[in-house]
Amino acid sequence: MTDGILLAETQTDPLLSAYDTLIIDEAHERSLNIDFLLGYLREILPRRPDLKVVVTSATIDADRFAQHFASVKGPAPVLMVSGRLFPVEQRYRPFEESREYDVNDAICDAVDELWRDGRGDVLVFLPGEREIREAAEALRKHHPPGVEVLPLFARLSEQEQNRVFQPHGQPRIVLATNVAETSLTVPGIRYVIDPAWRASSATATATRSSSCRSRTSAKRRPTSAPAAAAASATAPASGCTTRRTISPGRASPIRRSCAARSRA
Repeated sequence: MTDGILLAETQTDPLLSAYDTLIIDEAHERSLNIDFLLGYLREILPRRPDLKVVVTSATIDADRFAQHFASVKGPAPVLMVSGRLFPVEQRYRPFEESREYDVNDAICDAVDELWRDGRGDVLVFLPGEREIREAAEALRKHHPPGVEVLPLFARLSEQEQNRVFQPHGQPRIVLATNVAETSLTVPGIRYVIDPAWRASSATATATRSSSCRSRTSAKRRPTSAPAAAAASATAPASGCTTRRTISPGRASPIRRSCAARSRA
C-alpha cells in the first residue's frame, strides 16, 4: 500500500491493530506522509509491543533512525546488507536554461554524448508525468525511428509498463520517475541520465518561465551538484558491469567512483 493509505487508516484504527509487521521502504525520501508515519509509529509502539516496524533505505542515516525508535532497551537494532558493486563513471555537465535551450535539449545532447562511446539502453530520471511526456516528444524528434523511447510512470497501464521488460533489438531510452529506483529494476540499462531534479512541495507557484529555477519551482527544483552526485550514486542496479551517469548540474568536474548499494 502507499504511505497515504496507511496514514489514512490511522483515523479508523489508531493502533493499526490489523497489522503485525510494517515495512517502511525508501525512508530517506522524507515525504510529508513518511515523516508523519515515522513519528506516529514511534508514539504507538509502546502500546503495541507486538508490532514490528522495519525501516529500509539504500542511503539512510541508520544511527539517527535507530535513536528515533529507541526504547528502554536502547536504540533500535541496525542490520546492514551489502549489495552488488558496479564501477560507475560520473560526468557532470553545466546547464543553464534559455529560450533556445532547455533541459530536454540537454537530455538529447547527453544521449548523443553517451552513444558516441557505444550504443546501449539509457535510463533518464524525471520528476513527473508531464516532464516525461515532454522529454519523450523531444527525444523522438531528435533521434531516428529506430530508437525506442519508453515512458514509465505509475499512471500507465500494466501493459504499457511491461514494455520495458520485453526483449528488443534496437536502442532504447526509458524515461522514468523514481519508480525505476524504488519499486523495480529496469533490465539492460547501460547509461543513466539524471537532471538532478527533486520533488518538493514547499513552493506554490505553477508558472513556467525561461529560468531553470522558476520553471521547475512548481513541484521540483534543481539540486546542487553534491546532491546530484548522491542521487546518481543510488541509481538502481542494472545488471551490467559498467554504467555512465550524466548529471547536467551547476558544477561540472568529471568524477570516477564506484557506487555501492546497501540497505539498513
